[in-house]
Amino acid sequence: MSPAIRYARNLSSAAQIAGHLQECDPMFQPPLSSRVDLPAYAAKLGRQAVRFEAWRGDLLIGLVAAYCDGQDGKPGFISNVSVLPAWAGQGIASRLLADCLAYAAGAGLARLELEVGRDNHAALALYRKHGFHPRQQAGDSILMSRHPGNGAHNEQ
Repeated sequence: MSPAIRYARNLSSAAQIAGHLQECDPMFQPPLSSRVDLPAYAAKLGRQAVRFEAWRGDLLIGLVAAYCDGQDGKPGFISNVSVLPAWAGQGIASRLLADCLAYAAGAGLARLELEVGRDNHAALALYRKHGFHPRQQAGDSILMSRHPGNGAHNEQ
């Protein structure tokens, strides 16, 4: 019998994050590797982000990484939402995003933001489902935000 999915926070190493991001790279629009150096980005997430993780055995299958310091009233920022392709469509990203939102609300963040490609319809639907609303569009990206304490269907 294979192990169940285990949800955790901040267990991953930079190497595990980098491997996960490399496998997920083609699913980003445009690919993440065209925008960042994956090993350096993974190391930064490992050092500075709060990471909400889904594991199957010792494999990191889902990752939401956010900067939640929110000092001086600044918003927190969700830097990454990714699920390995073989695990997509099973509600893992939704669960991890909900865990992140609960954490942010508990930390007293006034607002969470994220950036998404305007043509990434699946991600846009996921973020809308969790109460994110567009704030501005710049080129091919949309900046979305949400007040963590609000329910998914509350308007801002």
